[in-house]
Amino acid sequence: MKRIALSIGLMLLLCAVALQAQTPAPKPKPELKEWDLWAGDWTLVGTAKDTREEPEYKLDWRMQGRWILNGFSVEILHTWKGKGAESRSLEILSYDPIKKVHTCYGFSDDGTTWIMTATFKDGVSVENGIDTSQDGKTIRWRNTWSVSPDRMSVSGKSEKEQDGTWWTAFTVKGTKAKSAPKK
Repeated sequence: MKRIALSIGLMLLLCAVALQAQTPAPKPKPELKEWDLWAGDWTLVGTAKDTREEPEYKLDWRMQGRWILNGFSVEILHTWKGKGAESRSLEILSYDPIKKVHTCYGFSDDGTTWIMTATFKDGVSVENGIDTSQDGKTIRWRNTWSVSPDRMSVSGKSEKEQDGTWWTAFTVKGTKAKSAPKK
């Protein structure tokens, strides 16, 4: 009797494992494909300034984006060079299926963090975000990106709000490196 009970238990366990193996893995929402814009290696150049009062400086910006977590997020590593200094940051781009909004969380090497949402329409992406500095101060901003039809080049402008007035923080043009042909 023990052998029969053990055999039945083993068969049930094997059936449960087989059924679970047949359950399809969740697939990313189609809306996530909008973030494919930033997957790849980008070079952006232009001008920037850190405050409304400061003079502009030349900007050299590199971004390396890649799909992660089975296609549910894009990771972007940034290198921003200007005024003789270099800073690095990390962003994670995703999609919130409940709020139905594209989201981003960012982290910089100076302790600044940010959250933002993005929209995509007719070759334009608009990002609205809030930076939080290490000392807890916040600043609102918006980036507007004009995207080429082949999604291989962009021109962008960032505006920040200071004392109720919006000012231009950067203006850039960028190109995505063509990926190597697959062998």
